[in-house]
Amino acid sequence: MRRRQSGFTLLELVVTMAAVSILAAIALPSFFGETRKAKAISEVQPLFADLSVRLEQYIQERGVYPPTIGEGTLHPAGTPVATQRPINPLPTAWQDIKVRITGNDKVYCGYTWVSGRPGDAVGPEAAARFTFTAPSTDWYYLLAKCDMDGDPSAFSWYFASSLDPTIKRSDEGR
Repeated sequence: MRRRQSGFTLLELVVTMAAVSILAAIALPSFFGETRKAKAISEVQPLFADLSVRLEQYIQERGVYPPTIGEGTLHPAGTPVATQRPINPLPTAWQDIKVRITGNDKVYCGYTWVSGRPGDAVGPEAAARFTFTAPSTDWYYLLAKCDMDGDPSAFSWYFASSLDPTIKRSDEGR
């Protein structure tokens, strides 16, 4: 009488490993993309909140928003990279509105604000990416440019304004 053997054949194991590999190849990029998005928004939200409060305090004290920094002048200076950079020391314009960085003083993104009066022109990123147009009152918007995936040709953009503090996103996770 022969004993029945149990187990898996080599072919069954190879097919199973191939299926698991294919599923991992599909799931991992999605997982890492979501991780990058979470990292970026968890940094952008508190910084935008603090900048908004400081800009609103400034207009309450002086009657106008602080002078614009412009879309091309990010802090920390330079093109964002996929590693954190120190945000301190703060530039003079940031110190003038009394920004205080507490907790982690390293950031992935570069930040700026643009302010204007009725009829002033808005920057190209705000106009093209976020369809922002200058209102008939004094205004500002905040802009963050992030490189979350290490590709220096693709950036994530974040935007909020005095008209709508909701953070808008463009090419998030890049």
